[in-house]
Amino acid sequence: MRGCVPAYLAAAAVWTFGSVLALTYSPLTLPLIEPLLAGVLSLGAATGFRFLVADKDRRFLRKSFALYLAPSVIEKMMAAKKPPALGGEMRNVTIFFSDLAGFSSISEALAPPDLVHFMNEYLSAMSDIIQEQGGFVDKYIGDAIVAMFGAPVDDERHAENAISAALRCRDRLHRLNREPAEWQRFTLRQRIGLNSGEALVGNIGSRHRFNYTVMGDTVNVASRLEGANKYFGTTIMAAESTFAPAAASFAWRELDSIRVQGREAPVKVYEPLARHGEETPEQKVVAAAYAHALARWRNRDFGGCAE
Repeated sequence: MRGCVPAYLAAAAVWTFGSVLALTYSPLTLPLIEPLLAGVLSLGAATGFRFLVADKDRRFLRKSFALYLAPSVIEKMMAAKKPPALGGEMRNVTIFFSDLAGFSSISEALAPPDLVHFMNEYLSAMSDIIQEQGGFVDKYIGDAIVAMFGAPVDDERHAENAISAALRCRDRLHRLNREPAEWQRFTLRQRIGLNSGEALVGNIGSRHRFNYTVMGDTVNVASRLEGANKYFGTTIMAAESTFAPAAASFAWRELDSIRVQGREAPVKVYEPLARHGEETPEQKVVAAAYAHALARWRNRDFGGCAE
């Protein structure tokens, strides 16, 4: 329908020009207003029919698929005007991997309907934040959330947006632990791993069923960092690859260098505390004390480190 209005305007101009020529150079008098009015009415009727009837199924499918795919992926499929196919491309992205600590005990304490309601509330709250920051929720694995920033929509600040999403998720969970009455039975603790780098992004799966997802070592490291939070008592752990491009935008605590499964080289890890300038006095004191202790640790002054 996009070409209908220009086509109508061109036809109206030609008809008007022809009617004026006929009236000027011949005894023939052509109607001027009636054809133009008929064209407007026809164009309006065709547009209304398409919107109310012809595009109804298309809008229904778009609305339905929006519950399974990000709108950006749907728009990309519509713009391509061809069926999705298996395949992917290497993209520089930031992976967001989160999990709930002690979820097994929570699931055992709740009846199945209550557990479903509980998880829907939690996943909705976290997913809304991720999407507001420009992230794409790849999948849910029980209580875990796998998301990526930087695909399918290009985002030069994907590391910064992923860190912002992690901090907002942390703060949102703190509020959830205080507000809803049904959450008072538990104190939920969250672990988030962030890692940036090249990853394979695209339609991956079998020939008959596939997902728009992300794969690669970047994803695996983010998953390992999520689990490593338990050893440091932290909520968010970011690899140096995520820290470096966003270092100036946040207040940080350097944690250490760790070995993750599947990698020989150590990974330097950091904890984002808050937006730069928004850290609390307590966070400043803890970060300074930890930095002093870490320096002692690296000098093998274990007594001074413990002190």
